[in-house]
Amino acid sequence: MQSNMTTSTKSNKIIELDIDIDIDTDDQYNNSSTGVGVFVEQHTTTTMAQSKMEESVSEKMVHHKLHPNSKVAVGDKKIIKMLTAAIEAIPTSHQSLDSSKVWISFWVLNGLDMLDSLDTYPAISKRTADYFSILQNKDGGFGGGNSNTSHVVSTFASVSTLFAVGTEEAYNIINRETMYRFLMEMKTPEGAFRTEKEGEVDSRSTYCAIAVASFLNILTDQLVENVAEYLARCQTYEGGFGAYPGNEAHGGYTFCSVAALSILNKLDMIDMNSLHRWITLRQTEEGGFQGRANKLVDTCYAYWQGAVYIIIQAYLDIDQTLKNEDVGGNEQQSNSNHSIEKQLYDQKKLQEYVLICCQDNKHGGFSDHPGRGKDFYHTCYGLSGVSLSQHNDIYKTVNDINHHIQQESTPPCTKQSDAFQVDQVGPILEPVHPIYNIRLKKLIKGLKYFRSLEKINI
Repeated sequence: MQSNMTTSTKSNKIIELDIDIDIDTDDQYNNSSTGVGVFVEQHTTTTMAQSKMEESVSEKMVHHKLHPNSKVAVGDKKIIKMLTAAIEAIPTSHQSLDSSKVWISFWVLNGLDMLDSLDTYPAISKRTADYFSILQNKDGGFGGGNSNTSHVVSTFASVSTLFAVGTEEAYNIINRETMYRFLMEMKTPEGAFRTEKEGEVDSRSTYCAIAVASFLNILTDQLVENVAEYLARCQTYEGGFGAYPGNEAHGGYTFCSVAALSILNKLDMIDMNSLHRWITLRQTEEGGFQGRANKLVDTCYAYWQGAVYIIIQAYLDIDQTLKNEDVGGNEQQSNSNHSIEKQLYDQKKLQEYVLICCQDNKHGGFSDHPGRGKDFYHTCYGLSGVSLSQHNDIYKTVNDINHHIQQESTPPCTKQSDAFQVDQVGPILEPVHPIYNIRLKKLIKGLKYFRSLEKINI
């Protein structure tokens, strides 16, 4: 049926088009005596949630502007208090997360390390080593909690936690030979890794396995065979990556695929331009990153998506100093070296979203969305994302650490390096590596230790 759309107006409920289109008879259309077809815009759970999100962000931003003394900064003292309390006792609300004890440990200890407050905690090395030695199973992997079977993702969280502690006492509880056998048992012929025996197969567990092997210097030709090919097949027509070939592109799985391919030095196998376009569209008007198209922004993606931008920048070797030059080719001057953005996304808007809209200014910590309760997960990845956004030169660590770790005597990016802060106040967080989410100083120390060891017997 032909309908001539002669107007082009839009309200909250009505959209009229000025083009000729073929339409089927449908309850959404009403044919008036003038022959004008009217489409009634439908509200869905997603669109209503998006409207509420925009209102919440707007309220937070307006409140911030109405208080001149309010600054965009990390409330480090309150966050440290929150995280150190969790070392001794976890809230009862977390009882359902018994199989995620290793993850809670990582979120808490890594968060403290980014605030340079982990190493001074009494007996933290011994306590961590003693506890995680209980969680390592005879097959070489780690369970997520007491008496849990080995799981690749829990193993990644465990090894990451031990790297965050950063002592030989912590490193030495890991049995590299049994760990290698465990990872090989989890590998599938297509090049992916299972989460556990008869568990699911996806790009997340594959990244975790490759990262663990990279941490412990047990990457072998046999372990990585077909892995890059599998991950490359996870890239979708959108440009991002899904959990499995043919799945929808998703921020978390995109990070896992891109990070693992970077470790393997196989980023040349993917459509980088398509990936760059997809990731660019994930930063929304609110300033934060969304995980998928038409989804809400979330604080955790400050790391998961922010890291992908940085890996792309390292691969393409883009020096964003040019972004800050005037038309005459002269670099713009400012009153502080902490006021210039040099990354591929809007660092200012991201920091404002995380620090103004999602930070608990009363008790410390971060939530996923404005007005929601804080938790350890979003606190850790909120800090990680802010850390990445503060350090303009963090992209240089991707290639430096992947290829030159034994020659590097100091981290290629430090707290004293080129940094960006919105209001140039508050702490500059310790830089973390985009691929591993470990403080650079600790990552380099751990990699040097394991690369100094003899090769394992396989």
